[in-house]
Amino acid sequence: MKKVFVIIGLMTLFYPKSATKTLPIPVKAIFESITDISEIKVLGYVNDSVMTYVDFKKQDTLKLDCKWKKYSEDFFNTMKDRNPNYNSWEGTFPKIGETVTMLTYKYDHNRILFARKSENFYRFWDPFSIPHANSVFFIPKEGMYKPTEVCKGTYETDTEFHCSDGFLIDASEFEKVKRITDIYKYINFQKSPNP
Repeated sequence: MKKVFVIIGLMTLFYPKSATKTLPIPVKAIFESITDISEIKVLGYVNDSVMTYVDFKKQDTLKLDCKWKKYSEDFFNTMKDRNPNYNSWEGTFPKIGETVTMLTYKYDHNRILFARKSENFYRFWDPFSIPHANSVFFIPKEGMYKPTEVCKGTYETDTEFHCSDGFLIDASEFEKVKRITDIYKYINFQKSPNP
């Protein structure tokens, strides 16, 4: 009986720290809380846990913790083996040498999304969205945001799509967002005590 109480006590102590959950994120909230938008080029990965990249705007080489990258890649490969048409970008990182957009925003805490420009859209996804602890984007059916092909017709209500694969935004609309973000950052920089 004593062992049962010890096991229950240990489970109670450690379960909340290791429990995973899905995080619903309204896409509109992302664009209301942007802190930075940068074009980056991926230089490499150190032990599959740190991404090194060049931020063109800052003209600096930086690092990004990506400790879940290997786990996500293994999951993606398993899904691809089961279904060759599986094409979700959820939990994936850009390839070495690839240039992508990195959007930083504050939702609960600082988060990032990557985006690739294709045709007339920017395609956003969460590289840190991993199985059983994923981000689900709430994409309004009306407006400038669109679901990815993976999500169309699967998870939706009358007013929005629910998609862990990411979302699309019209390229011209996103260019406006980038200009507004740059202006806002410039104004705040000018207001700072030591510009």
